[in-house]
Amino acid sequence: MKRQDRRINKTKKAIYKAFLLLLNEKGYDKMTVQEIIDQADVGRSTFYAHYESKDFLLEELCQDLFHHLFNKNQEMTLEGYLAHLFGHFKTNQDKVASLLLSKNDYFYRMLIAELKHDVCPRIFDGMDEKRKQLSHPYLEQMICTVFIESLIWWLREGSHLTEEEMVKQMLTYCGVQEET
Repeated sequence: MKRQDRRINKTKKAIYKAFLLLLNEKGYDKMTVQEIIDQADVGRSTFYAHYESKDFLLEELCQDLFHHLFNKNQEMTLEGYLAHLFGHFKTNQDKVASLLLSKNDYFYRMLIAELKHDVCPRIFDGMDEKRKQLSHPYLEQMICTVFIESLIWWLREGSHLTEEEMVKQMLTYCGVQEET
């Protein structure tokens, strides 16, 4: 039984690695399942035994990424938590940031859902009272937009700023009081 699990894991890793390589080379929309199969050196039936399509592969990648990325560590300060998120995207820029920078619709929807669930409530708690009076759905949308656009800008042009400096600027823009 363990041998089969190792083979499955090895195959999935090869497919995942091929997917990320092609994602960086061609982008999600231009890559084909055949190219993933060829790059991973697996058969078509093997690919389809694990994934119904490249969309399902993307879905699994997003679920794994976001499960790891958005840890529910409530002990971290807001600044530390957000710096962790920014740092993860920078460290994995050749992998997950490709999906962000390509503005892949599915990735965006999943990212926004995670941000609304994990980041928005923490930022909302630290906002000044005037901003808290705004519509909650509007605030969620604005927080997600500010986070994503700040991250994209930082990855493309703002790398002279540390994660902590970038987070401080973003939180100041959002009207979040500094933690003491």
